[in-house]
Amino acid sequence: MDFSKLNLEFSNMQKIVSNYNEILNKINCKIKNNLKLISKYKSKTNGIKNEIEKDINNLHITILKEEIDFLNELIKEEIQNEKNV
Repeated sequence: MDFSKLNLEFSNMQKIVSNYNEILNKINCKIKNNLKLISKYKSKTNGIKNEIEKDINNLHITILKEEIDFLNELIKEEIQNEKNV
């Protein structure tokens, strides 16, 4: 039995899992940062009297919410793929 090939394959698997976990952590950090920005824009919108600025802030909020939804869908798909494997 050749253990060097087995060790190499195991090392490759560890790298893949490590990269996967790193990507998931980055996605979760991005979601967290987007939630902070949404809160910031909502509080900023409350003090603005100019309708155009309010609309711009609401647009930012909508874009950030859509990005969060997209990232959550990516995570859900990956979790479902893990269950199927």
